[in-house]
Amino acid sequence: MMDAHRQRDLWAIAFENYQAARLTAQQGWHNVSVGRSYYAVYTAMWVAVDEPPSGQWSHPGIFQQFSPGRWRQPPAPVDRARTGAIRRLYNARLRADYSGDRLTPLDSAAGLTTARETLLLVAHTLGLTVGGITP
Repeated sequence: MMDAHRQRDLWAIAFENYQAARLTAQQGWHNVSVGRSYYAVYTAMWVAVDEPPSGQWSHPGIFQQFSPGRWRQPPAPVDRARTGAIRRLYNARLRADYSGDRLTPLDSAAGLTTARETLLLVAHTLGLTVGGITP
């Protein structure tokens, strides 16, 4: 079970990644922006689903825990649009980091939208603050 201090630290990291994604998008560094958006989402999912059962979260493992909505009380139905957006962001991050593709402003904008919506969902559900992020 994640203690309050650990949750605050991880939440700060998620928000830091989101802010970095915004700043790098403004600079035209879209590959970097997509990567930071993805890690904002990854860390927000970690805050939501709690510590990994053993060792560390894998990317598919944390997504499989987050996507079904069982981390919310009462459990929420699967949001297919959100699930698809997170998968697209993950795939864009793979293209940016491992395929050498040059991503575009549309890619970084989509990543920022997915990150913002995920952060807002987790914040709303868990009662966390999201200073500077608007719905």
